[in-house]
Amino acid sequence: MADTIMKSFFIYPNMRKEGAHVLLPKVCGQLRRDGVHLMLPLQMRSAPLGLDDVEYVETDAGVRLAELAVVLGGDGTMLRLARAAAQQELPLLGVNVGHIGFMTELEPDELGRMEKLFTGEYSIDSRMMLHAVVRRGGRAVYEDDALNDIVVAKGTAFRVVRVRIAADEEDVTGFSGDGVIVATPTGSTAYGLSAGGPVIEPSAENMAVIPICAHALAAKSFVFAPERRISIRAACEGGSEVFLSVDGGQGFAIRPDDVVEITRSALRSRLVRLKGDSFYKILQQKL
Repeated sequence: MADTIMKSFFIYPNMRKEGAHVLLPKVCGQLRRDGVHLMLPLQMRSAPLGLDDVEYVETDAGVRLAELAVVLGGDGTMLRLARAAAQQELPLLGVNVGHIGFMTELEPDELGRMEKLFTGEYSIDSRMMLHAVVRRGGRAVYEDDALNDIVVAKGTAFRVVRVRIAADEEDVTGFSGDGVIVATPTGSTAYGLSAGGPVIEPSAENMAVIPICAHALAAKSFVFAPERRISIRAACEGGSEVFLSVDGGQGFAIRPDDVVEITRSALRSRLVRLKGDSFYKILQQKL
């Protein structure tokens, strides 16, 4: 049970999904109350939505001013907002109009449960994030935070990446393959699971390091304590590029002498729970 009754909402829909078009007026209707402030992204002002009682704001402003962000989309839409929301300690409530929607809380036919936001009958699930730094000649040239995973992978289909992994500067393993995934418990049910990695319950707060299509029978996944500093060096045969991607975002090209350092982030994502389903029940329903 939460103490805060929500009064200000930033609604963040993925309008590339047809389901979001249908759900948006319904979500606004569920949240509309005297004294409640509803905000939508500024770029939606010209859309023929017929919503006259909402304010259109830049996404940064919406994240800063709201008490809760309601995300209409799938896990990808949640991830796009996760870092900015975590910086403001803004809770996220996901409504699934994607495919699996593992991080989303509600299905389109469950919008009535949002009434609990006004009665305090909700909880907030605090999720570990990862922080990635690319060091080049000892200097940080790239930094970002991930809720799901950090992937180092080849950019060319017909090349192999040579990967070396260390923990706290102690060599752990090396292999050749398509790359490597470093996943949070939240991300362990995403790309990491597809690559054969372990499922980690969120409260464990470990980091999973998972080879992608390794060319070695002995290549295994590792689960590290959250205090570890994971270092990755990667180079592609023939000089082809290797890329770092955070939560599926745009790749950053890394060089053979670069070091990718991954640690637990100071940021945390806050996911609103209205149904009280356990992690294991969600796992069985979604996967």
